[in-house]
Order: sequence, then C-alpha cells, then structure tokens
Amino acid sequence: MITRGAHYTALLDTIDHQGATKLHAREREQLLEAADALLFGEPDSERTVRWAEVLIEDLESSKRWSVESCDQLREHLHGCAAPTGAS
Repeated sequence: MITRGAHYTALLDTIDHQGATKLHAREREQLLEAADALLFGEPDSERTVRWAEVLIEDLESSKRWSVESCDQLREHLHGCAAPTGAS
C-alpha cells in the first residue's frame, strides 16, 4: 500500500506541476476519481480507469501535455492499483 500511495502522491504532483492552464477542473477530478477507484479497489474501477486513459490519450494527441507527462500520468495512475492477485 505504501508504493501505491506514493504513486497517488506522484500523480497529484504531476497534475499540479502542469497547473490549471493545461488541465480543466473536471479533467483533474476524472483523473483523481480513477486513482481513488484503483487505490481503494472500487468495483467500477475498470470503467473509471478507461475514461481516465481516454482523457490521457486526448491530452497527448491534442499536444496539451507532452508525451513524457502523459507517460508519467499513466505510470502513476496504474501504480495506484493493487498488484495482480492481491486483495
């Protein structure tokens, strides 16, 4: 859980580093909802995470965020999940 918490904190840092000019409030909420769902093992996490993945793809393809920043978002988002086989 410590590693997952570190990924959650890193996700927040990545979002905050970009600032409000590159991420709308609803987009920020969407990313945090997905991270929360993974961190706490919520039943609908698959759908929520997929929405976040689409958002990250949109940020990258629109060039609002760099490829590197989007890769960091993906890494930290998926790092919030419990390891496969863990409860």
